[in-house]
Amino acid sequence: MNSGWMKAALGAALLSAGLMACDNGTKKAEPVKPDQKSAADAGQSADKKAENPTKTDGDKTAEAPKSTGPVARVNGVEISRQRYNEEIDGLKKRFAMFGGNIPPAQLAKFQQRILDRMVEDELIDQKLKAEKVTVDAAAIDAELTKYKERTPGGPEKFEEFLKKSGKTIDDLKKDVEKRLALRTFLNKDKALEVTEEEAKTYYEENKKRFTTQERVKAAHILIKIGKDDDDAKKAEAKKQIDAIFKEASKKGTDFAALAKAKSQGPSAPRGGDLGWFTRGRMVKEFEETAFKMKAGDVSKPVQTKFGWHVLKVYEREEAGEKKFEDVKEDIQKRMEARKFREAREKFIKSLKDGGKVEVLEKIVIPASAPASRPGPGMIKTPPGIKKIDIKKPGTPGKAAPKPGAIKVTPKKVVPAKKGAAPKPKSAPTSK
Repeated sequence: MNSGWMKAALGAALLSAGLMACDNGTKKAEPVKPDQKSAADAGQSADKKAENPTKTDGDKTAEAPKSTGPVARVNGVEISRQRYNEEIDGLKKRFAMFGGNIPPAQLAKFQQRILDRMVEDELIDQKLKAEKVTVDAAAIDAELTKYKERTPGGPEKFEEFLKKSGKTIDDLKKDVEKRLALRTFLNKDKALEVTEEEAKTYYEENKKRFTTQERVKAAHILIKIGKDDDDAKKAEAKKQIDAIFKEASKKGTDFAALAKAKSQGPSAPRGGDLGWFTRGRMVKEFEETAFKMKAGDVSKPVQTKFGWHVLKVYEREEAGEKKFEDVKEDIQKRMEARKFREAREKFIKSLKDGGKVEVLEKIVIPASAPASRPGPGMIKTPPGIKKIDIKKPGTPGKAAPKPGAIKVTPKKVVPAKKGAAPKPKSAPTSK
């Protein structure tokens, strides 16, 4: 399964299953160097279904009866199989939207995670209801705004993203409300808050993490040129990009609005935004132009294998060590997120220890097929076996024979007598 397909599918599928938060990552536009794809698609599973010994008339195979009871009980409250099956079916449908099926081993892992999450959610819901924990509506709206801002493609693509993930806005509101309620409960003694002193200590102990490479924050407008375009189409593309450059260079021009209206790249809905990038991320011509520019500059048209670009650099940072004041807020958010995860784990453990959880659905995770075929150097040598250089013939520890050093004597073929049937070869014996 190539990495691009899997990332896209997981982003929408896991969000809808409640297994991850809204994805912050976005696919970069054309000038980004393409990643190498794996040699084989793990989505095309080689696993075969086990043969069912129970047969009906003809060649048809009778299916084993499906379980109908609850998948779990939490303190006497049943988690229905219908809800569980809806989660699994929805996950499969969302993967199918990206053109593939979930490999059996991966599906079993998702099933286990979904079941675990449903049990944990029920434990938490029961406790928070008992404690009468509530969340302010304004806090929910504020969190939803953050979700929209992090949506791939920008807030304008929020509804589309929700549809692909299989969620409604009400579903998302409920998820947000549950998470904020849990955070409120766990932070009642300010246990999740991170002081400036704590953040400063972390900064001093991890200074290497805050050294940066030279980078720029830029946007672009792209007019594509196809490999098979004739001279007339290429001339038209150049004419378009020249007009765009003229307009983008005018004082007061809204570059993002112009990119949304004119750019032919996937970053157009985001106003051409490419975010921050360092050297080595973009194709040569694009990179050389971007790193020569100052913040606020608009470039002349630049041609790459993707077409013609006009760039705008919004910010740039030189290589060096970031100051604490510049990273304090980010450090505090990360530390708070870690405290929340750790507190949640302890909280769930205490609920399980003090309650009664009966998991009735047994999930067997089959062995998964390899994601790609191994190439030279990818095969690990088992313990106790001498490593052999598979690029060279010969036995381990001995030099490979020189060309011509091995003599091959052709075997003399004796023609069979006319009319005589050839003697059958003896069958191989098993030991």
